[in-house]
Amino acid sequence: MGLALHPQHHEEMRVKGFTIFPSVFSTAEMAELDKSLDNLASREGKSRDGAVVFMQRVAERCQDVKSFARRAELVAIATAFLGPDVDLYFNQHVVKNPGPQEAFSWHQDDAYGPVEPTPYLTVWVSMTESTTANGCVWALPGSWHHGLLNHERSSFGLSCHSLDDPDQGVPIVASAGDIACFWSLTVHKSGPNLTNTPRKAMILQYCRPGLRHKSTGMLISSRIPIARGGQRYEEV
Repeated sequence: MGLALHPQHHEEMRVKGFTIFPSVFSTAEMAELDKSLDNLASREGKSRDGAVVFMQRVAERCQDVKSFARRAELVAIATAFLGPDVDLYFNQHVVKNPGPQEAFSWHQDDAYGPVEPTPYLTVWVSMTESTTANGCVWALPGSWHHGLLNHERSSFGLSCHSLDDPDQGVPIVASAGDIACFWSLTVHKSGPNLTNTPRKAMILQYCRPGLRHKSTGMLISSRIPIARGGQRYEEV
């Protein structure tokens, strides 16, 4: 276990808009994170059952998740791609339970709330095995170079790219503890979970300080400091 950051990761992010870090965390660490999220759901009287479950802004309500977002491995990834000063813009835990209809359309994360400066960095931590059978993420290589695309409402979220045959996307297959990184402008989707077990992920979206709403120019004040000067931010 551990992080190995190579020049190819920078090149893949520059060209394709996504890259994968295998075996960053152990299955035991993922189980511990899962337990913390389960405890949070229980405290708040929420269930992780249902088709697709979104637990948003959990780092703001769970110290274990906030500490996880500041893990040395994640600080290293975020500062490598964003620079020495990094904040956590948004975070959510997603559980994709078994079900044939729950597929996300092609979209860009930026479309759900355009910001400046863009792009920010989405770090997708696979808490369980993620396969084409249980609804892994698919990405369109090079799509981030086209900027923010027009999106339309679909049956499940926003959509900016029609289905194609054969599919142009690349499946991001991952094991528990693997990390997929992609820019907020990278077009991606995820399929339905056709297995009998949930697919779980922790999604951490990192940005440079000073992030603002594009429509109003207002500073987004809900960010959590993650790194300063290339080092993990320590609360006093």
